This record gives sequence, structure tokens and C-alpha cells, in this order.
Amino acid sequence: MIFLAVYHRKRRKTSRGEVERRTLICYTKADESEAIMKKIKYMAVVLATGLLLAGCEEDETQNNKDAYRQIGINCMQEGDYEGAIDAFQNALDQSLAVVGEEEIDTCYYKAAAQYDAGKKEDAIETYQALINYDKKNAQAYFLLGELYRKENDMDKAKENFNLAAQYAGSDYEMYIALYQECYAAGMQTEGQEYLKKGIEAGGKSAEDYAQRGRIYLLLGDYDNAETELTTAIHKKSTEASLYMAQLYEVKGEDEKAAGLYKEYIDENQDNPTALICLGGMELEKGNYDSAINYLKMALDLDAGSQKQEAQRNLILAYEQSGDFASAKSEMEDYTKNYPNDEEAAREYLFLMTR
Repeated sequence: MIFLAVYHRKRRKTSRGEVERRTLICYTKADESEAIMKKIKYMAVVLATGLLLAGCEEDETQNNKDAYRQIGINCMQEGDYEGAIDAFQNALDQSLAVVGEEEIDTCYYKAAAQYDAGKKEDAIETYQALINYDKKNAQAYFLLGELYRKENDMDKAKENFNLAAQYAGSDYEMYIALYQECYAAGMQTEGQEYLKKGIEAGGKSAEDYAQRGRIYLLLGDYDNAETELTTAIHKKSTEASLYMAQLYEVKGEDEKAAGLYKEYIDENQDNPTALICLGGMELEKGNYDSAINYLKMALDLDAGSQKQEAQRNLILAYEQSGDFASAKSEMEDYTKNYPNDEEAAREYLFLMTR
């Protein structure tokens, strides 16, 4: 103990006063030691309390961030883009300059809300900030290119699409998305070049074979598509069964296609693509009740860019089945979602008379 240091090394006779002084010194040092220990314990409690409060603050910050982000998404779904922009910015403000995947994703949402609010330059600035943060962000280049494509600025669109392809690596979805954007702009040749880059990405996993088969299918190279998809199915790729069903469908082998679609849906009822494809096939065969069932299932999910096709086919299925009331109701919703579809507007007028 610390107070032992006050003793002399040599033993000698001492007076009562000396003993009292030494005893006093010993007690003084012991009291000091105890005080130090109490102080250490106190500081430990304070530190632990501080860490606990900091943890609570972190939890509160994350909860606030998540809440603002969800509010922004809800606002976008309701068409309140200004409210969405504010909510997404509030979510970003919670991050205190820390940038992670969640913050980057929130920026994507914010840029989309800015564009939908008519603030094109603000959206461009947000995408550019993402690119400045990560010069190899293929997604940011793609979305910026998509914005320019919508604005009919094809030179800037292609410039950003090329950069997206340059940094896509083995992201097959990116190459396919680039193809779809080019196809929508009437640039089929450029789109096919992006698909070919996807094939060059290589890889020997089940997913690699499945995605290459999908790309060959889009290119119209059905022989290579079947070869790749067959290998993918042997490697237990579930998605390959869906693409093989699509291959059978375009080759006119409807029975094989329908069988594979049904097998796929039995195991993957949350995939709108399969439901929409099977619904369309049932519609063509005149099985309207089945078509309606599959298409409604697809629309209950997030059909994304396929929603318009699914809703349009559902209206046709209702019409063909003689259920004009449901067709009219669905058409009312459709014309709100797609006001520029002139053919649908004319058909809506027809349904109003039924």
C-alpha cells in the first residue's frame, strides 16, 4: 500500500510522538488512497452514464433519420414532392456529415423528388454531389443520364451512360437498365452495345449464367440464351427458370412457358414479372379469371416500371370477361396515373357509356 513508503529502512527506537506522527501520516495516506478510489469510481459512473446517454442519443438520431426518410417516401407516393424534399433533407441533417449507404440512398430519393417537383437543376446538383463523393458511382451516372434522357439531351445522357457502363463491373442489372433507357430513346444499337458489355463481364456462378442468358434473350440470341439458362438451372438458379419461361414464350412454346411460370410463382409469389407474364398469357388464351387473379397479385406488389402494362392488361381482362364496372373503376385509376395515354382516354369514354 502507498503509506508504507513513509517508513525508514532501518529499524530504530522511536518515541511515542514519532509513532503518533507516523501513524498520522499512515492514516493520511490511507485516507488519500480511499478518496482517490472513490473519485475513480465516481468518474467511472459518470463515464458510463455519458456513454449510455450517447448511445441513447445515437438511437434517437437513427430513429429520427428513419422517420424523416419514411415521411419523404410517403410524400412522394402522394405526389407531395416539396414535402418529400424537406423530409429527405431533414433525414440527411441527422447524419451530421457522416456518409454511409443509407445517406447515399436518401440522396437518390431526394434527387428524384427534386426532379418530380420541377427542380431539374437541383436534381442535377444532387447527382453531381454523389459523383464528386465517389467518382466510380455507376448508379449516380446512370440516374443523371436518365434525367438528361428525359430532357432529350442525348449527348449528356450518353456521356453519363457510358460512365455508368465503365464502372458497372459485373452489375448485370445496370447493363440491362442502360439497354432499356436507350431502347426508350430509340437508340437500340447503343443499347445492344451495353448488353454486350454485360456478357463480357464474365463469371461462372449460377447468377452469372442466369443473367447472361437473360441478356442473350434480350439480344434475340435464343440459342445462346438457352445454353446459359440451362447451365444456370443446373446450378440451382431460381431466376433462370423465369427467364427460360420467357424464352419459351417468345419462341411460341406457350405450354412449356406457362408450366415454368407456374412453377416459379409457386415458389416466388412476390415476383411481379412472372405474375404479369403469366397474366398476359392467360389473357391471350381467354382465361380471364386466371388473368385477373395473376394481374391483381402483381399490382398488389411493387410492379415498378411494369405497373402500367399490368394495369392495362387487367382492364382488358375485366372488359373481355364482361365486368365493365370493374374495368371502368380500374380505368379511372389508370388515367390518373398515365394521363398522356390518349388511347386509354378514348377507351375510358367508351366505358362510361356501358
